[in-house]
Amino acid sequence: MKKVFTVLFVTVFVLGMVMVNVPRNVEAAPGSSLAPGEWIVPAPVIGTAVDVTAVGAPSYLQLITNGIKTTAPALICHQFKGAGYNWIGEIRQLVDKTWVKVKTSTALAPAPSEGIYHACAQTYYAGTYALFAYYHVPTEEDIAVDVAMVEKPGLWSRGNEVSLDFVTYPRPSWLDSYSNGIQVTTYGEICHPFPAGEAKMVSEIRQLKDGLWVRLPTTFRVIPEVDGVYSACAIAPEAGIYTLFGYVSK
Repeated sequence: MKKVFTVLFVTVFVLGMVMVNVPRNVEAAPGSSLAPGEWIVPAPVIGTAVDVTAVGAPSYLQLITNGIKTTAPALICHQFKGAGYNWIGEIRQLVDKTWVKVKTSTALAPAPSEGIYHACAQTYYAGTYALFAYYHVPTEEDIAVDVAMVEKPGLWSRGNEVSLDFVTYPRPSWLDSYSNGIQVTTYGEICHPFPAGEAKMVSEIRQLKDGLWVRLPTTFRVIPEVDGVYSACAIAPEAGIYTLFGYVSK
């Protein structure tokens, strides 16, 4: 009898250890019936659940999931049952303490999740994302505020792409322009692909300050780290217009 008990105890213990070590999906539901379940992130991208708040989002939105921190661009999805009850979902990215809207589609998922609404967004950067939703129709004031938060960064990592006027604001004569301008509204890092960075080409990010193009300390790295693009990066010290210049070294 004692031997049988010992065998049962060992079996239960081993099964318990196996269950502890089973990999978990990225759970991301802070008790919301509007969006139960987990974030869906395709391999090999790694998604990590993180705690976030609605600070930095428009007031008409409700945060209905935890955040998901991704290591690379990906199509991310989350269950969104609220879509069946006239709720509108928006996946947003946290950029410099502001939740920036990402184009979001909502549709019924195919089997094995047949008949369940999912909200999905194709992200273009590694970062932190979350699903928000609203029921009422936003006011014109809400929409006006939100329009400014929809970024169109082009190849830049954030901000809104703008055209540059080198007639009014001439660039230094030895520099060539390697990008469109980027306008940001807050302090933070900005990056732009620079595939020729490892050759004899030199690049530097500059800020348009008082009519002059002021050089910023520029660093270089591959973004994302796996299968990424060699990029030039700098810290934008304030809101303003920036761009990438360069020249061929001798």
